[in-house]
Order: sequence, then C-alpha cells, then structure tokens
Amino acid sequence: MDDMTTLPVALAPDTASIVSQPQPHPANPNAKIVEEFQYLLEKSQQLFSGLRDLPPTGKNWQPYFQRTFEVYTKLWKFQQTHRLVLENKDLYGLKRYEIGEIASKIGRKTSETNYLYESYVFYEAIRERQYFRDVLDAKNPPLMIKKLRYYARFIVVCLLLNSNDTIMKLMEELTGLIDEYTKTFKPSDSGEWNVVLSEITTFLDAERRLTPLPIDNSHGSSVIPTQSRLVAGLHSIVATAPGDAQPRLKLQEAILVGNYANQIKFSELTLDMYRMLQSLEREPNAPGVIKSGGGVGGGIGGGNSGNGGGDAMVVDGDTVSAAAESGAEKGGSTGKRLNPHKYLLYKPTLAQLMLYIATAYKDINENSALMLYVSADGSKHQGDSISTAAGYSGGVATAVNYSRKNADKVDIDSTNLIHSLHPGDLVPFTRKPLFVVLDSTNSVAFKQTPRIFNQAFVCLMSPVEYPSILKETAQIGSLFTLFLHSPLKAFGFVSDIPTNQPDIWAKCFPVFNAIEKLVTDALETSINLDVLIGRDKSFKRFLQDEFLRQIIVRYAICSGLLCSHSGFKEAKYLPSSQPVLQSVNYMTPDVITKFQELAGLANCAQLYTFAPDVVQ
Repeated sequence: MDDMTTLPVALAPDTASIVSQPQPHPANPNAKIVEEFQYLLEKSQQLFSGLRDLPPTGKNWQPYFQRTFEVYTKLWKFQQTHRLVLENKDLYGLKRYEIGEIASKIGRKTSETNYLYESYVFYEAIRERQYFRDVLDAKNPPLMIKKLRYYARFIVVCLLLNSNDTIMKLMEELTGLIDEYTKTFKPSDSGEWNVVLSEITTFLDAERRLTPLPIDNSHGSSVIPTQSRLVAGLHSIVATAPGDAQPRLKLQEAILVGNYANQIKFSELTLDMYRMLQSLEREPNAPGVIKSGGGVGGGIGGGNSGNGGGDAMVVDGDTVSAAAESGAEKGGSTGKRLNPHKYLLYKPTLAQLMLYIATAYKDINENSALMLYVSADGSKHQGDSISTAAGYSGGVATAVNYSRKNADKVDIDSTNLIHSLHPGDLVPFTRKPLFVVLDSTNSVAFKQTPRIFNQAFVCLMSPVEYPSILKETAQIGSLFTLFLHSPLKAFGFVSDIPTNQPDIWAKCFPVFNAIEKLVTDALETSINLDVLIGRDKSFKRFLQDEFLRQIIVRYAICSGLLCSHSGFKEAKYLPSSQPVLQSVNYMTPDVITKFQELAGLANCAQLYTFAPDVVQ
C-alpha cells in the first residue's frame, strides 16, 4: 500500500522521450484521436512506473511528480472529451475498468489533507459510475486485484477524512468482493485479503470503543466533534517578544514511526501513527464536502484547500472538480504548505530510521523544527558485559532482520542494543530545533539525552507502564498518544465514562475546550513572566508553532489529569518531559476549577484530587 503522505520520490531521467509522438492521419480524425490516447496512456504509465523506482527521500522528486500527474490529468480530460470514439469497439474499445484505473491513479497522487478531498472525488467517481463493474465478467484475476486495491486505498482516504459512514459501506462491498474473488478464482492470496478485512475491522473497532454515539443510532455521527486536527482560532497565538531577534519557529518536517511488535494497524499504518498524523493536520476549510452519508457534496471548498480556492463543479461521476483538475495540472498546491511534511515509517530498521532523520534534518533550517514521534517497544541493557556509555544504555527498539543470522549464536542483549535508537543517537540532530515524542515502555531513557548545542530541544515521554485498573488497553492503542490526539476521549477512558451516555459527553465537550484554552493562556503567561523557561528557552521556542503548541497543551492536560488521578500514583504510570514542564505553570486556579467541573459532569470526582503542584 502507498505511503499515507506525499510520496517522497527523487527526480528521475525524463522518460517521455522514449515514446515517439503519434503521426497524424488527416483522412481519419478518429484514428488520430485513438493514436493520441494511446500515446498519452503509454507516457503516463511510464512516468508512473518511474515514481516507484526512485529513492524515497529528498526533495528533487517534485518536478518528476508534477510532470507525471500533468500527463494523467491530460489523459483523463482527453478520454472524457472523446469517450464515444474511444469506446467504439471498431476503433479502440475502451473498457470501463480502464477508465477506473486512470481515475484511481490520479486519486493516489497524494493523501495530504490539502488533496484528500480531490482523491475522494476521483475515488467516489469510480464507485458511483461503476468503472470496475465488469471486472469479474472478464475472468481476469489481476483486474480483480486492482479493484480490491482500489477499495483498500479508498478506505484509507476515508479514514484520513473521518468519513466513517462511507467506510462502513466500502467494508460491506469489499467483503462481498473478496468472497466473489475467492469463489471464482480460488486464488492463493485469499488469506491475505481476509487479513486486510480483519485489520480494517480491528482498526475501526478501536476507534469505535472510545467514541460516544447516540443510543438510537449506533452508526451515526458522534455526539462530540473530532478533536484531532488543528482548528483555526482554537488556541491563541503565542506572540514573539519585541526584543526577540529570532523569527517565529515553524514545524517543517515530521517523522512518525510505528515499531511495537504487537499493535493495531491497517497495512503499514498503525493506529498510533494514524492518530499522530491526524494531529499534525489542519482541519480543512471545506465544510459540506463529505456529507454525513459519505457522498460528495459540493466538491472541494476554497480557503485551506491548498488549490487557490477554486470553486467546485461536481456535475456527475465522470467530472472532477475544477479545483482538483487545476491542482493536478500544477502538480500540487500553489500556496505555502499548510501542514508539515511527514514521513510514515512502519517497523524501520535503525539504518532506515537514521537515513530519514538525516534527510529531514538536512531539509530544515535553523528557524524550522523537526519532530520525531516514535511508538515502539523499549530496549534495555540487561547485563554488565557491554560498556554502557552515557546516552547508550538503552532506548527504543527498531526492526531487526534475523534471517541472516544464526539464531543459536545471537547475543540478544548485544543485538537489542545495536538495533535500538538510543538518546545519544539523536545528539547530532540537536544542532537544529528538535521536538521528540516517545511512546514506549522505555521512554524515560531519553531523559538522559545529552544537550550540547544550545538549540531548542523538548522530549515528551509516555508512562512506561499503566495501572491494572485500566482494562482492555491493548484494544484502544496507546493511551499517551490518545491524549495527544483526542484528550477528551482519553479522559473518558481513564475515568470509565460509558460511551452509551451521550448526554454526559455532550456536557463535557465545551468544558474540555475551555480547559485547552485556559492551559494555552497559562503557558503563554508563564512565558511572558519568564517563569516557565528559566535558563532553557525550548518550550518558549516550540510554543510558537501551532501544531507543537497543541501537542504541548495536550501533554500538559494529560500530565495534569493523570498526576491528579488516584489510580496513577506511581511514577512509572505518569508521563514526563525533558526539560520538565512543571504543573504550576498551567494548573492555575481557573484550570483547576474547570477540571473539577469536568470531573463533576462526568460523575468521577472521587477519582481526582487537583492541585497546582502535582508535577514538580
């Protein structure tokens, strides 16, 4: 499956020259149309294949990427204009599934939020016009696999757009298609497709367990809005001090790593990676694009769509929006990037992880930040036979390929240390602003990260263990990441608020929004009074970026709630940070009052004792 973010590829040699221009046939204009279509089709396929062969890191991929999808958009328009000629069996015999393949590849051009609605338009057009309708009749297994892959990709797009109603319909259709595929072709990969279904179901169930729904509508919209993405105006802007010569910091690159041995995932997207990915996206200013039923309603909106705010024109299933076409022609957004660029790494080796960190580090400047999020098993040094230099006594695990090793001769302790990311491994990259989030059973090892270069550095660390009072934690993903993604859902989980009591959730939602605003204001006040920062100005620097500010605020809420919870009294159950974010900076009287109101509304006041100094 494709990467969930913009496919990072490098510039390749121009393959367009391989295809010779078609020769015109003045006496037969229809023949000229067919030849031009064949030329565009072959050229687009060559360019698309070239994308897969290029290195996955770096920035030089963009011109090649733009050229590829300019050709695909031209091909799409050409077949629309000349559909009758191309469908004529005596001239070419264009089949519906071939149209679907073109639309599917255009829809895969990116899944950044700026473009997700465009992808949705193309994918929904394929479904509504039933471009893959006759694939089963063709008795061609490879064509059926293309149809199944299209459904899997469409589900990913809907996941990232929080279009759960559409996902349910797609899941039902995909289940039937896999049954038909298995009965008709008896393929060897039928088990793999059933695994895909199982993964999607488990993924959705994890979200559903935490989402309050109206009792009379188990598949309806949640009684609380999605809290994951950055909403404009929700937090105040932390002003740059008049005497501060440094420009405002901006999060430019983010690397999201999922490396737990056992984790909820769909293909190579883990639940924790998905949640953090959502937290690093702005809420698109495109209301009404996806209706509650999951259909396209008005195409792509303006504002934050990233395509110049063009008006949408969804005429029928074959006509994509004007904004989508113009964006595809130009190969991407015409304005500034609204969201940080992201790399999603599922179970990378240490060498792969270090390569991506180094690439992202190279791409940022001193006024941009790199964020590293790692969700992984802890790795600790167990014996005394290996030297444990400062910063290298343990960290978080990366993938290990044991296939080339003799299992009987493997020194597990040595191998774990070698194939782990240690605090000391991050030191070279602290020459520029680095923001780290570690969700691991050994996250606290990174409290020992050496600070050498006097640049902004913050590390937020999860609890290394959770108390036994929490049930079914393995079925909801990581609690710490959940707090950074949707703190109200995390509060509901640790407070055991039933999801079948929508009235409680509806009352808690505005109070929680008020808490986020108050904590933001409290942190800004602490900065202005130089109480928060002391000698270390890292938090002050990172609070200038909206995405990092939201994460810091939600970390503060997580820390404040768990440190005040009667079931989280041991240090191993609590999150931590380096440098320390003391609670006196955000547990103000107003915040405590709102926390108490929240606990009262949720009928769980007996679980909490709120105080300003819960975090020292």
